[in-house]
Parts: sequence; C-alpha cells; structure tokens
Amino acid sequence: MRAAPIGYLYQDDPEKLKQVAHASGICTHGHPTADAACIGAAYLVKLALDKTDPAQMIPKLLAFTAGISNEFDRAVLKIKQCLAWDDPHKALSYLGEGWVGEEAVALALYCFLRHPEDYRKVVTLAANTNGDSDSIACIAGAIGGAFLGVSAIPLDWIQRIEKSDYLGCLADGLAKKKAFFI
Repeated sequence: MRAAPIGYLYQDDPEKLKQVAHASGICTHGHPTADAACIGAAYLVKLALDKTDPAQMIPKLLAFTAGISNEFDRAVLKIKQCLAWDDPHKALSYLGEGWVGEEAVALALYCFLRHPEDYRKVVTLAANTNGDSDSIACIAGAIGGAFLGVSAIPLDWIQRIEKSDYLGCLADGLAKKKAFFI
C-alpha cells in the first residue's frame, strides 16, 4: 500500500519504477508474490496517471509483472471472471480478503474497474470489504485518484483527514521535487 508514490515519481521510467518498487517491498516482504504485488500496485498508479483505458489495465499489468509470481497472475486474472457479476460483494468474496499482497491488489483493482469514473464509489466499495479493507481502500484510492485527479476526491473527505494541511504541503513538495527523482 506504500507503492503509490513510486508509481507517481517513476511514471515515465517503468524500469526504474520496477527497481524502486522491488526495493521498497523486499525490505518487509521477501516472497516473490509480495514483490509482484508491490511492483503491480506502483505500476497501476502509473497506468492510471497515463490515463490508460481501464479495460487495458489487466493485460498491461500482467505483461509488466510477467515472470515474477504465478500466484499474483492468478489473483489478477480472477478479476476478469467476476467483473461483470451483479453482486459486487460476491465478487469481492471470490477475490479474497486482501491479507496477502496479490489479493489486496486484485481487490483494489476490481473496485477501481467497477467504478473507474467515481472516486467515492471506488473507495467506499474497497473500504467495506471483509478483510484488510484499509490496505485495499488505500490501493484502490491511489489508482482512482491517479486516474481521476485530486478534484475527484470529495472535499469533505479531505477536510476530515488528520493533518490534512501537512499532507497537502507534503504532496505539493513531492510534486515540485518529482524531476529530482527521475
């Protein structure tokens, strides 16, 4: 769930994005599936910033993470099987609970793909899952926010965030320093 800034900072350098996401994840999660999830989450933010057609996100993600983890691939492919289901909670249950990285990324991507034009619905669906809902909502919100922009985030949500002024300044500083990281 800490991969969003990596997708932002290295949006224009996919190989550097992969290296930095790997380094970020490996310090706490040494399994290849967790590595794929960290790289995948960062890459999804990059795809969202690039305004990639949501219908193309799954194939692009799987191409970018190819060969890292079969478990990650299977978790992401399950999204295709349930995306059109009428009952989103049944689909979320089918995808897992998000306590492992591949499920958290798959659940977050499902929530985004279900409502790609409505940030509130993306995050609300993700936050109301059975499982690691805060991680799922964080990843889904990062993808949705990158795709739709800051203006899509409900103002009342921004105002209620603890230390929102500080976080706003931090985000502004990150935007100004982006060129430094590339």
